This record gives sequence, structure tokens and C-alpha cells, in this order.
Amino acid sequence: MEFKATYVSWNEIEEWTKGIMKMVIEDNYNPDIIIGIARGGLVPSRMVADYLFKKDLLSIKTEHWGLTATMDGKAVLKEKLNYDITGKKVLIVDDITDTGESMKLSYNYIKSLNPATVKTTSMLYVNGSNYTPDYYGKGLSKEQWAWFIFPWNVYEDTYNLSKKFMEDPIDVEKLKEKLVENYNLNVEDVNLSEVLENIASLKMLKKRENKFSIL
Repeated sequence: MEFKATYVSWNEIEEWTKGIMKMVIEDNYNPDIIIGIARGGLVPSRMVADYLFKKDLLSIKTEHWGLTATMDGKAVLKEKLNYDITGKKVLIVDDITDTGESMKLSYNYIKSLNPATVKTTSMLYVNGSNYTPDYYGKGLSKEQWAWFIFPWNVYEDTYNLSKKFMEDPIDVEKLKEKLVENYNLNVEDVNLSEVLENIASLKMLKKRENKFSIL
């Protein structure tokens, strides 16, 4: 097995983001502004903003991971804020803190903009990360780490994990076997046929006689 991958359900997303809400409330932290780290933190930050009744929702963008489960190198800030947060209480939100590099970079950048306070949160936190968020929905040991395929990146990650088996045309059932064998990925959690059909409609895959291959 190359590494473990797992699809995440919306029920899990709600559980983890509501866990964040509870920790924030218990800490008596009342942020003025929620900032999501794009791309992974965009949906969780919107959910947290809803739970906390916050209208000021902003985003910044960092890049660290490249193709699925492949790091580009050092985390870099790609998009900054165009908004004055001087004297404001800020909560930064991401999907997962695993290496910690993106969160650390984001925290230091936001801190440099003279807010009153900055706190950080992520749905998932992997113990041993280089950065520990103030709040998180679920903590994981290093042994529990997997490449989490969230509902908002099912197509991208499924494509990146699958295409290495598509040098020659492959049917859906055989592809399922390959994904289980190489990533222990439970493909029953998604409609794999539909995902591949839609990716093929974007002309990123070729379909012929119920088999798929890369172009």
C-alpha cells in the first residue's frame, strides 16, 4: 500500500466543525472576523461562521500540497488580505493541520496585520504537527493519518489517485480493486462511475466500451 486514503462524509464535516464551535464557545472567544485558508478551509470557515453568527468572512490562500498527497515544498502565501483587521479578534480556519506549515505561515501573516488577537482552528489536527491550533474538531495520532478526501475535492483527488492505473483502459470494478490495494480506499463511499463519467465529460479522461484511460 502506498499510503492510506479515505473519503470524508458530510456528517463527519458537521461533527468536526460543530466540535470547533463548542471549543470556541467554551473558551469564551468571540471573534470579529473569520478567515478561511483557501482552498481546503473555505467550506469549514463558512460553516464555523454560520455556527458563530459571524458575517465578516474573509480568505487567504496558501500552497503547500501539490497533486494529491504530494507536497510542493515550503508553504507559501499566494493570496493576501485586502481588508483592514487592525484591532480585530480573528479566527483562522483550515480543514486539517498535518504538517502545520500552512497554519503557521497564515498565523504569522495575520499577526503582522495588527489584529487584537489571533486564534487558529482546523477540523482535524495530527499530533506531532509543527503547529498546534487553538481549537480542532478531532485529534489524530500520526498512525491515524490518511489522505482525507473531503466532499469538495472528491473529483480532483479521485482523478489523481486513479490516473496512474489508466495507462491502459480499465473498467470501474478493476479500478476499485486497485484503489483498495494501493490506498485502502473504500470507493463504496462515492459513486465512482459517476465521478469518472463527469471527469471524462471534461475531456480529462477517455471512455470507450465502459473502460476509462488517460488521454
